[in-house]
Amino acid sequence: MTASPDFRCVMCGECCRGRGGVYLDRAGAAECAGFLGLAFRRFEELFLEREPSGLYSVANAPVPGGHCLLFKGGLCLVHPVKPLICRAWPRLRALVTDPEAFREASEACPGLGRLGFAALADEYREGRPLPPPSFKAVLLAKLRSDCGRGKG
Repeated sequence: MTASPDFRCVMCGECCRGRGGVYLDRAGAAECAGFLGLAFRRFEELFLEREPSGLYSVANAPVPGGHCLLFKGGLCLVHPVKPLICRAWPRLRALVTDPEAFREASEACPGLGRLGFAALADEYREGRPLPPPSFKAVLLAKLRSDCGRGKG
C-alpha cells in the first residue's frame, strides 16, 4: 500500500457551514466540554441539541447559511478534540467512492480540491477499509453497546 495522501486543511471553515450531521455521544461531548473548561451541562446548553436517539448534535448559528456553533472567529473552538465526523474529513465514504460527490465537495473545500479524487480513492482500492456509511450509526452502535454494559 502506498502512503496515505496528505490532506492539508486550509482552515477556511467551509465544512463548518450549513446544517450538517455533526453528532457526539456523551463521551465526545464531555471531551469537548473539558477542553473548553466548561461543565458538561453548560456546554450542552451553549452548543448542543439533544437527539431522541440519545446522541447530541452540534447546533448551528441562527443566521442565513448557519455554521457550527463551535466555529468562532474563523476557527474551531475544539479542534484538538473535534467530533468524529470532523476528524474523519475528507475520508468519508461518499468522497472516496463517488467522483461526483468528491467534485461537489471540492468546490467548497480548497484543501480537498488540491488532493484530488484519484489520490484519495487509491487508498481504498489498495486495501484500506472503507469509512463507515454513517458516523452517526457508529456512535449509535457505541451508545447501544455502552448501555448494554451498564455505561448508559
